[in-house]
Amino acid sequence: MSDSPAAKLAALLGESAVRPLADWEGSGRLARLGLGGDLPVALPTDRNQLAEVMKLAARDRLRVLPVGRASRADWGGLPTGIDCAVSTARLDRLVEHAAGDLTVTAEAGMGFADLQRTLAGARQFLTLDPAYPEASTLGGILATADTGALRHRYGGVRDLVLGITFVRADGEIARAGGRVVKNVAGYDLMKLLTGAHGTLGIAVEITFRLQPLPETGGTVLIAGEAEPIADLVRALNASALTPERCDLFSATAARALGFDGPLLFAVRFAGIAASVAEQSALLVKDAPPGTTRRLAEDEEAAFWEHARLLFWQGDPGVAVVGKWGVLPTAAVAALVEAERLGAMGRIHAGGGVGVVRWQSPDPQTIGQLRTFCREHSGTLSVLEAPRTCKQQIDVWGAVGALALMGRIKNQFDPQGVLSPGRFVAGL
Repeated sequence: MSDSPAAKLAALLGESAVRPLADWEGSGRLARLGLGGDLPVALPTDRNQLAEVMKLAARDRLRVLPVGRASRADWGGLPTGIDCAVSTARLDRLVEHAAGDLTVTAEAGMGFADLQRTLAGARQFLTLDPAYPEASTLGGILATADTGALRHRYGGVRDLVLGITFVRADGEIARAGGRVVKNVAGYDLMKLLTGAHGTLGIAVEITFRLQPLPETGGTVLIAGEAEPIADLVRALNASALTPERCDLFSATAARALGFDGPLLFAVRFAGIAASVAEQSALLVKDAPPGTTRRLAEDEEAAFWEHARLLFWQGDPGVAVVGKWGVLPTAAVAALVEAERLGAMGRIHAGGGVGVVRWQSPDPQTIGQLRTFCREHSGTLSVLEAPRTCKQQIDVWGAVGALALMGRIKNQFDPQGVLSPGRFVAGL
């Protein structure tokens, strides 16, 4: 018993800092990976403790699954041979909010929603909209590169990270970037760790750039046939208008949001009131015949929250949810194809990236939609799905530069102790 991973971790951190998975609040997602209820979950309270855990893992070849609150722990591939999970949930301190510089530094286990509430007091916000905002930690968002419609205006996670402190697979603490916007020293490891699903290191502290909260916002909803909507999207992308969000929804999603028709186009402008009003009017003027509606200020938050929950609600052990992307010019065609294959889709029209959901797993139609995406210079990767479904498919699909990715993994984690099997090609 004394040689078990749980006993070794308890000797290192203390018994109160190690819990069996079945008794930990993040157990649901991890259990869907097939991990047993007696799997030890280590809960270090600072970076030095985390570093000691990884030194132990490197010495004893313990295979580690890094998590925060485990809200997205079942995204990506099925990890193999895990000996313990390591949670950063207790590394949850706000380190520095430099309001004048529009930057914030916080520990990786800090809750995203908690940070947003703090920043709102200074009329600022972190321009991300993850799948599970109330359950997400900053480290989890970084590890999965999880953002949504706000990427149209502000960019993705990689664009917002200014600096990072992380623990390597060998337990050494490393840093990259800094706490100021004009920081170009060293390699841009922030982009490398973003979206790596915890396979290259474990973030312990992150610095993000912020934006001021806009004075007001306005959402325009346009329902219509595929071809006129496609024309409007092309016109908007080529125009001088600057929407904050610019999303297309397939027919099933449109109906759930209260609109009939093959497609729904939802555009939100944000900024000063005069600009929002003028840009909204210009969009409505160019809209094709069909249903056009401007949301009242008190309706906006409910609409966008409903749109999020359409894809990120229900039993995640049943539905199949994927991240997909095509050329922006093929976005409308992709949504029509998704409907044909029994899926509900959403695409951020400016970049061609979005989310697709099947209510029940069907490996064959997943493959058919992936083929369509590939034919339009895009990809489809499965994030959430029943374990049995993930065992039947290639979760990530065809990905280039595998040899290079393998060399990077070997440089950062030569013993393969971090998240084995979770990333592309089992890295």
